[in-house]
Amino acid sequence: MPFLHVLTSRRPPALLAALLMAFAPLSPTVAQNEPTAGTNPGMEGFQPLDRIVAVVNDRVITQRELEAEIAKLGGQLDLASMGPDERQRLAERVLDRMITEATMLERAKQIGIQIDDTRLNQALGGIASRNGMNLSQLRQAVIQQGQGWADFRDGIREQMVIEELQKREVYGQINVSDRDVDEYIEQNTGASAQQTEYRLAQILVSVPENASPEAIESARQRAESIRDELRDGADFSRVSAERSDALNAEEGGDLGWRDPSRIPSLFLPAVQELEAGEVSDIIRSPNGFHLVKVVDTRTTTGGADVTQYRAEHVLLRPDSDRDPADTRKLAEELRDRIASGETTLAAVAREFSDDPGSAQRGGDLGWVTPEEMVPAFARMLETVEPGELSPVFESQFGFHFLRVDDTRRQQVSGESLREQARNAIGERRADEELTKYIRRLRAEAYIENRLTGTVSDASGQRALGSQ
Repeated sequence: MPFLHVLTSRRPPALLAALLMAFAPLSPTVAQNEPTAGTNPGMEGFQPLDRIVAVVNDRVITQRELEAEIAKLGGQLDLASMGPDERQRLAERVLDRMITEATMLERAKQIGIQIDDTRLNQALGGIASRNGMNLSQLRQAVIQQGQGWADFRDGIREQMVIEELQKREVYGQINVSDRDVDEYIEQNTGASAQQTEYRLAQILVSVPENASPEAIESARQRAESIRDELRDGADFSRVSAERSDALNAEEGGDLGWRDPSRIPSLFLPAVQELEAGEVSDIIRSPNGFHLVKVVDTRTTTGGADVTQYRAEHVLLRPDSDRDPADTRKLAEELRDRIASGETTLAAVAREFSDDPGSAQRGGDLGWVTPEEMVPAFARMLETVEPGELSPVFESQFGFHFLRVDDTRRQQVSGESLREQARNAIGERRADEELTKYIRRLRAEAYIENRLTGTVSDASGQRALGSQ
């Protein structure tokens, strides 16, 4: 239930928890439906059962919480067309992410991280303000979409706890020196230098720390199976959402545009040998086995110039009264009315757009860069011809269409250039440190996963019920 619409949501993992503020709570309200006996997790219908599917230290995850998380993926995956095995794999992947979040909440509890009501209310006020509401209107919107206000508040509080935990134990420990920045700028922003940038996506099959040779071999075989499936023509984004262990698996494993300095050194040789659309062979790292896809490439001129786009757009979000199919249909109809000259984009945006900030300005986003936008929006910015309406396209926020009114090359100041360099270095290190941190938390936690029938703790992983 995304209330906070943030187009500029392509964020480094250092802001992962802050970005989660855009979405519904980590542990959704247990549904009030009566339990349906005999329904298995990930099976047809996704009928909620009030039973425990995982235990993480002192925290439990219920079947209904899992089904609520799966339902959120309806805008990204065709859940209705999935067979039982596909749904089972998806349920296992979603549960694994929920387990990771639970380990972070448990760690935060251990070290005494708390969010008081004053900070929580400030955060809720910010969410309301960014959506053109006051707090009372936000509360009413939450209730109208079927969620209790107290549960919504608790979910936001948990997300703030995770954000604080990551700041303290991961991102607060990352240091980028002036020398690091100087070297980065010298290597990557020479005024006459040209370099190839890569749009990357990855699938990860993780390997736990101190894994046995058998567990490593099992992970390798799983990676080989995924590789073969991709070579047979399977859609990379769908396979990622269903089978990858990466944190952004449900977003297709998208890593965004990266210049060579921001590509992990283990990936770089393989990436530089691939053409756009190709997938690497298996790459082994300390975290597991990776498959990297080069989605696209581009040649950029170094220096302090960036391309900016003057754009306007309309966003329509599915809701309880309008399902995704009807939302797309309405977006198509509105776009056609604008294209025929029957009305204007500004008029449609003011009346229909669900992006409160730009809607008040007739859909005007001002001057933006692709790096500020979510991947689907960034791709459309870069491909649509100035003055033309884009096709209707989908992002995690809903259905959009846009128009680019103008483009320009903008000189970046020295201070801005250094800040961009510092952020790029920090993002690269944050990727690595967050992954290591999560693996360590999970290795130290008691985790009982009843979907896979496994239990793991500091002594290792074993089948559920084994001695």
